[in-house]
Amino acid sequence: MKRSLLFLVIGIVVSLPLQGQTKAVHFKKLQEFLPSAEIPGFERKKPTGQTQTSMGMTTSEAKVRYVTKGPEGENDQEETAGPQKTIEVTISDMAGIPFGSMAAMAYQQDFENETEDGYEKSVVVNGSYKGKETAHTGEYKSCELEFAVGGRFVVKIQANNTDDVKLLHSLTKSMNLAKLEKTTP
Repeated sequence: MKRSLLFLVIGIVVSLPLQGQTKAVHFKKLQEFLPSAEIPGFERKKPTGQTQTSMGMTTSEAKVRYVTKGPEGENDQEETAGPQKTIEVTISDMAGIPFGSMAAMAYQQDFENETEDGYEKSVVVNGSYKGKETAHTGEYKSCELEFAVGGRFVVKIQANNTDDVKLLHSLTKSMNLAKLEKTTP
């Protein structure tokens, strides 16, 4: 087992210089593709992001968070109002990582799993993008939608304290995914 792992690591290290270095799209450009939709009862926070290069590999990521509004539009929830709901949308450019596009291939399979606390299944987002949808419907509610765009971008939408997956799908409608798919650095 250790010997197989060693050969795998050596193979990856040797092949790194042979990989064509693909530059990642800068996070400020990725921010343009984050959802712009207003969600009733939520406040959209200022987008954040980062682009970094390490050991010859470049990654880039843009994020935006939505949080539920408290009384009188404030973001502080009273204890009687229940836990605060949050939604975080992340777009990651995996092109600068060797074998990074393999993450997009993971979404190509069809599956469906169900437990007493939720489910996980393959989905097609906006009629074009294969991914997976997960919901935890037990005491702690959460849901997630994750899918690949153009073989290089991974979009992940996570919600806490809610299992309303339709809300996540509605956010994808305000994203220009077709233009993201064609984006280059």
